[in-house]
Amino acid sequence: MEESISRQNQAEQQSQPYIAKRAEIDLSIEVVLLIVGGLFFLLFGVLLFLIDKGILPYSEGSMYGLFVVLISMQIITMGKTPFGDVLRSWLVVIIGLLAAMLGTLAIFYPEYLVTTIRIIAGLIVLISGALGLLQLFTAKDKARIWMKVPGILKQLTVACALVYSIEIILGIITLFPGIMPDRMTAVLLVIFGASVFFLAWCIHVASHRYSSSNEKMVPDPSQPKGGSILLRETSLTVGDTFNIYQGFLLIILGILVLFMILGVFPSFNSDGQLGLLLVLTSLQLLALGQFIGSDFSRSRPMIAIAILCAGAGIFSCIVPGVLTGVIQPIIGIQNIITGGLLLATKIIGPTVYGIRHPPAEPALIPPIVKRLYLALTVTGIVAILFGINMLAPLLLPSLLGMIVYAILLPFLIIIMGSMSLITVTITQKLQPGAAKP
Repeated sequence: MEESISRQNQAEQQSQPYIAKRAEIDLSIEVVLLIVGGLFFLLFGVLLFLIDKGILPYSEGSMYGLFVVLISMQIITMGKTPFGDVLRSWLVVIIGLLAAMLGTLAIFYPEYLVTTIRIIAGLIVLISGALGLLQLFTAKDKARIWMKVPGILKQLTVACALVYSIEIILGIITLFPGIMPDRMTAVLLVIFGASVFFLAWCIHVASHRYSSSNEKMVPDPSQPKGGSILLRETSLTVGDTFNIYQGFLLIILGILVLFMILGVFPSFNSDGQLGLLLVLTSLQLLALGQFIGSDFSRSRPMIAIAILCAGAGIFSCIVPGVLTGVIQPIIGIQNIITGGLLLATKIIGPTVYGIRHPPAEPALIPPIVKRLYLALTVTGIVAILFGINMLAPLLLPSLLGMIVYAILLPFLIIIMGSMSLITVTITQKLQPGAAKP
């Protein structure tokens, strides 16, 4: 009996790593962006039926702005452009960030940039579809080979052809609005969203079946180091990329809020701003299992929560004035929790452990590591204050809420954005091979 129990315990111990591996779903950044993109088009198609009937309001500029942001995330995380895959150099990342900022401004001020962002979105969709379809059947390493292999590669060919073909149609509709009734466009959008989901599934299955990893996190060490730094492949991880965009986003948002309070700029689209923050949160959850400084297992419930957040954020960008009262407290609570977890797991916990279990000889902490701890501490504190500030107008509207909200909010947002960029800078210096001060 004891021997049987011992064997059972040993088998359980051996199976735990396998169970843990199965518990977390490994999604590449490409699949994550396709899932959110498919959700975007599917939800927009469904909402367009109600918008066409006049039941729901519609923010066209904000909708196209969010689409451009999602495309920009493909550029800066993978080097995927409407013209095909390119080396993810610093120049490509900068171009992607500039496009993301333009999409962000379109979300904030949809009425001013609606025509410009619609033309840009239409050109992106049309070029992506046309060149994608051409490359699919002319490239030697795509459909020509895939169609010879039974199973998932044939399905991948069909999914790509379907997505690229519908993209061409949607690009024409976007560039020439009114050539197709909104109801037919809505049906096409729903079909396209389902097709993007199908493509995401095909890529997910094929990448796991035919390669160990389809996502390049760091550059090839054998890559030549000569030439302009702008043309070299960036060493940014996907997490760093998200943090850079989030940093610039928050700094721009803080400046706009400050100028709005001073009466220099007009009020911006708060529904789109909150929706964009929620979509960004869902992308971090799906791609990294990560909030600000806190890691979570990408289990099925966590993925479901992330998709629900993405759906709410997309809805808020497309349909203004409906979810504002729901998303604002969600973002406030999220920042309070994640700021607290960041301080507890990265700062307070290790510090308390070091006090209770001091080393035999005091370890010398490098200055750059001290700066990282300081940046993380400030990030955690500011995240908590930002979360409280988001809730203050709801909890204390007549006493403290509006005054503190108006005075502190822009500065808290700018500090959060700056800390995000500083953290990326420090982590880049801490990478192997980087020069350390």
